[in-house]
Amino acid sequence: MSALRELPPDQEVKPSHWSRLRLVPLIVLFLLAAVALAGGYIWKASNPYGVALPEPTAAPGEPLPEACTPAFQREGASDAWAADPAAAEAAFQAHDAELQGYYVEGEGGHLLLGEPHSENISQALGRFQLTADRVEAWNGYLSNMRATLQADGRELLVLVAPAKWETVPEALPAWTDGLLGPTVLDQLLAAHPELPIVDVRAAMEAADDETPLYSPLNSHWTDYGAWVAFDALAGCLRQASPALADVEAPAVTGAERTTDHSEYGAAGWTGEPGEDWTVPVYAEPASAMEVTYADGSTETLESTAQLDMLQLPATTRTADASTDHTALVLRDSTGNGFGPPLQAAFAETMQVVHALDRPADMPDAPALAAEIDADVVLLVMTERYLALVPGVGPVP
Repeated sequence: MSALRELPPDQEVKPSHWSRLRLVPLIVLFLLAAVALAGGYIWKASNPYGVALPEPTAAPGEPLPEACTPAFQREGASDAWAADPAAAEAAFQAHDAELQGYYVEGEGGHLLLGEPHSENISQALGRFQLTADRVEAWNGYLSNMRATLQADGRELLVLVAPAKWETVPEALPAWTDGLLGPTVLDQLLAAHPELPIVDVRAAMEAADDETPLYSPLNSHWTDYGAWVAFDALAGCLRQASPALADVEAPAVTGAERTTDHSEYGAAGWTGEPGEDWTVPVYAEPASAMEVTYADGSTETLESTAQLDMLQLPATTRTADASTDHTALVLRDSTGNGFGPPLQAAFAETMQVVHALDRPADMPDAPALAAEIDADVVLLVMTERYLALVPGVGPVP
């Protein structure tokens, strides 16, 4: 028999009304958590990238002079993706499997980066286009940087290094004939012609008629291609800013060919490179240049020396540069070949990685420009990186 028994009603301990108030904090916490969760879903729905995208905070800047963005019509361009998108997509899907590797075999011995590289072939065909929010993210990122720099009396120019498929579309696989629509660069220029983007495609296409500016085994422009691009940029600078009217590319007497720089050997390509890499022949001997690296060490090189992206950040000082100006250059590996004409033209440069693919590492361009008292800031970026979202990086 149990020793426990019920208490008489008059002895029963009843819970106090005040004791129930102890539950209030828990109820409040529950409600706050529910509100936060709902708010999180709402925020995520309006910010699908996980962060708020850059938005323009200043009035649009003035467009660059027309000479900076001459008309360009890619050879073989069509409106297939707009006229019959289903047929164009079917043609693409028929070859999708062969596009998913590191590289794609094109015509004339050319290799091109495959789809895993920022949807490179889709960008080449115009199949990939920026959504409206991504267009505005680029507008916000570039417009805000430009406005901040101009408030300090500095210029911003953006040089999108053309992909090989822009000026050498014949390098693409034969099945792409008739499928070349507008590229992301075309889309961005059409949406915001006031952005300080220098379009060097027309200049490079014209120069390519005489000397190849892209080689079969590399996605980057050749050293001579980089010189042609800088020459076009310098021409734009002279018209865009009176203070930079003396910026010129170092004179050349032509170009010579050397062994191609293959970037596909590690990916399984086993062929033999040809004499397809073009380099400028400078009219004058290179000047001496002092390079200072991030660890404080210095080195004296010729101004024609290339600084690899992995050596950045670095500062250069060229004693016999053609101007006394200073440039801050935000760049990626396409800027390696761009260095020699840049370093010959500017007395001082600071070269840093733009890190558009790693938002946490993106440099504060206005602060760096103020640190070195730069006259101009140059953003030199590989074209396929336009698929990135500024401040977010690579996204599906």
